[in-house]
Amino acid sequence: MTPQGVDTETMSPECALAQQPGYEGLHSACSQTKDVPLPHAAGILLVPRCTCPHHVRRR
Repeated sequence: MTPQGVDTETMSPECALAQQPGYEGLHSACSQTKDVPLPHAAGILLVPRCTCPHHVRRR
């Protein structure tokens, strides 16, 4: 049971599980902190970054 209004479908498995009570520490285990492009393909992502609020892009 995730908190209402939280979309876990675009999160990494670690961050999706971290939404559950008792698993909050798993955010630090997230391995999807940046976009990984598909080699030799312009604009296509092999692995998109996690959309969890804990991994806000810093400019």
